[in-house]
Amino acid sequence: MPRKKPLIDLPELPAALAFVRSGKHFVLTAHVNCDGDGVAACLALQAILRSLGKSASVVLPDSPNAQYHFLDGWAQIETIDSQPPAPKAKHLIVLDCPVLTRIGRIEEYIDNDTKILALDHHQDSLPFGHVNLTTPQASSSSELVYHLGSALNFKFTPAVAEQIYMGILYDTGGFRYALTTPTTLEVGAQLVRAGARLDMVADRLFNNKSLPALKLLGRALESLQLYCGERVAFVHLGNADPDIGMDNVDVVNYGLMVQTVEVSVTLKEEPPRKYRISLRSRQRVDVRQIAAAFGGGGHTRASGCRLEGDVNQVRNQLLAEIEKYL
Repeated sequence: MPRKKPLIDLPELPAALAFVRSGKHFVLTAHVNCDGDGVAACLALQAILRSLGKSASVVLPDSPNAQYHFLDGWAQIETIDSQPPAPKAKHLIVLDCPVLTRIGRIEEYIDNDTKILALDHHQDSLPFGHVNLTTPQASSSSELVYHLGSALNFKFTPAVAEQIYMGILYDTGGFRYALTTPTTLEVGAQLVRAGARLDMVADRLFNNKSLPALKLLGRALESLQLYCGERVAFVHLGNADPDIGMDNVDVVNYGLMVQTVEVSVTLKEEPPRKYRISLRSRQRVDVRQIAAAFGGGGHTRASGCRLEGDVNQVRNQLLAEIEKYL
């Protein structure tokens, strides 16, 4: 059967197809603090590989947010901490990860014989794989999995369609963010035709919080402060706040609801004095450049990084950099 032409330009697609066809046993992984797109892309590609008679395991650096538990295959996700010492992988597929160092302890699976396929859509993605199926034209890594699956003539089942649809929905904020393209919308339509229940997926993704999580969101919003002539919003989640699955993404977008705000920032303290930073912008500011100044990265309108210090020191460092772009 002839291979379907992809809807976006993917020069490395033939090499990615050869990589998939040449292997028998695959380990799939994504970045630390794996988000909805990373989880969905891994599960969908696992199903596609298994349909080809391949062995495929999803092993993540840490436990993903339990809000994605409704996805088919969720119970089969493994974390490296739950495994015995890792056997070296012959074929490793790294999804949604712009640099190899972001896979954390999954690097223990790699030796000189490991072949790596990188599948990613970040603008600052580095070609660390033997094959690199990467493009910022895709809205999400899940959309890339759709294109790869289509090229493999995979018949999308409702379960896989819902996995990919959720990943796209997560990274596009419900088809609202600037990285949503006509192709993204066309892929979404194809997934609904394949059986994805768009209402159920949206409800589980966006309306699926526990009462403690909602109360924590309220406390986080109480901390919201405006700077730089009310053009920058900061929200702080402290180390003492309970770890109940609240994602930075759940909080950071609220800052952009303030009509004067151009950049919204969430500081989430993990170990004491160590912060995971999420940055979002409305239209004018490229927050990827701000994140890059601190060793992070991401997208033009959505990026992140990590910083150490007390909360005032971290906030002042970020403000000094943000002011350069206002």
